[in-house]
Amino acid sequence: MIWEIDDGKQKEVEGLDAAGRPDPAYAAALGLLSAPLGRRALAMTIDMAVLLALQLPFWLGAVALLLKFGTGTISVYGLVNHPGFVLAIVTTAVTLVLTLVYSIVQWILHGRRGVTLGKNITGIRTVNVRTLERPKVGAVLLRFLIVGASGIVPLIGPVLFLSSPAFDPARRRRGWHDLATGTWLVDVKQGLNPFDEKRMRVARKMVVAEPVAERAELPSLATPVGPGAQPSYRPGNRVSAGVLGVARPHDGRRRAESDRPEPMMPARGLPSEAGKPVLGGYRSLATDANAPAPAPAPPAMPSAPQHAPQATPPAPASEPLSVAVPPKAPEQTPEPPSVAVHVEEPRTPASAPPASAPSASAPSAAAPASAAASAALVLVLDSGERIPVSAPVLLGRNPDASAHAGARPVPMADDTRSLSKTHMLVRPVPGGLEITDCRSTNGSGLVRAGVEYSVAADVPVITIEGDRIRLGDRVATVMRG
Repeated sequence: MIWEIDDGKQKEVEGLDAAGRPDPAYAAALGLLSAPLGRRALAMTIDMAVLLALQLPFWLGAVALLLKFGTGTISVYGLVNHPGFVLAIVTTAVTLVLTLVYSIVQWILHGRRGVTLGKNITGIRTVNVRTLERPKVGAVLLRFLIVGASGIVPLIGPVLFLSSPAFDPARRRRGWHDLATGTWLVDVKQGLNPFDEKRMRVARKMVVAEPVAERAELPSLATPVGPGAQPSYRPGNRVSAGVLGVARPHDGRRRAESDRPEPMMPARGLPSEAGKPVLGGYRSLATDANAPAPAPAPPAMPSAPQHAPQATPPAPASEPLSVAVPPKAPEQTPEPPSVAVHVEEPRTPASAPPASAPSASAPSAAAPASAAASAALVLVLDSGERIPVSAPVLLGRNPDASAHAGARPVPMADDTRSLSKTHMLVRPVPGGLEITDCRSTNGSGLVRAGVEYSVAADVPVITIEGDRIRLGDRVATVMRG
């Protein structure tokens, strides 16, 4: 025998406001709806009709004899010796037994399952308004006694009792007997069934799940991009001129070719225009040929190495340009930190031949990598675990990737065993993720804008950033990585 020891800790109840009262907004977010008054009246009518039907044996076999005895037509001796006396006793006993069994069954079912015969037919369930669970047999018994007490005052009592649901301050159509016992009648035909444990667990997770915080977009001097994207280099005098540290993406292969710093052009000897100085006295070879011509600058200074790919130098101008290449540092000397300094290139004089355009091979090679990085998405599980989806991923309790070549199996913890062994295939596509339910037992769903859509088996469905994916009882959110 297993003994359970109560640790004294009360179970945390979700859906209560600061004062400890049930919050109607929380129940509405779960999908619970108040039962309409018409169906509530119909359910009560069905229950009472069945109860009256069980009284038929008594009415047919004993009422006529009792009326004769009551009016004095027969005496006690005549009642006992009447030929119908035995039949009256039998029919009365049958009626009492059937009424008692029916009442007990209705009471137990109502307290433990929240349903009676009439409520089951009309699609109504009774729940505890605080916990949204079974109302318990004690509350149901008190509720029945209050309903019976309303008939003590003829006509006025039943009228006030039947009209009490219309005066519920929370607009949940709870009558006096519901307010006194803490019960609530919900509609399971149009809304969520509170006794469907799996759906209730999923609904509670969806309501209390906090959205994953995204990185806020901040102003930048670099090329305007989204908060999750990497800045990419664009040739031009308005992007790279005078910006430190924000240049072309680092290319490790290009850096491995040579450790010598990139040759820099001294600014001396260049034609000046509008008296604009050149930053640091140097200009990069990869500059804009149409930029305004700077004025002469101080003597040249060593330039830090750049990681950007080398572009094609412009054609010779009318005046010769001398190229100063700093000597290579000794191998034992540590290389100074890389700081890319980009300045505007002077405009070539009209008499000179047109300069060759800078090479666009390096930026075009970096563009796909930057686009792929900005489009990378991850799945954020309800447990906080993040699953990157840069390649096809197979999700489940113990996924079998033999039928999905190239997919990476990712096992997921599932205490309730609502996940199938191989539950879902997720693969990246342009603009989002493509999910495919692998014929799972408990199915999958897609929640977008608060509305859940079922995902058919073996049918690919495209999801976008912000969508929530339901796998059994587990929930994953599509976010940008």
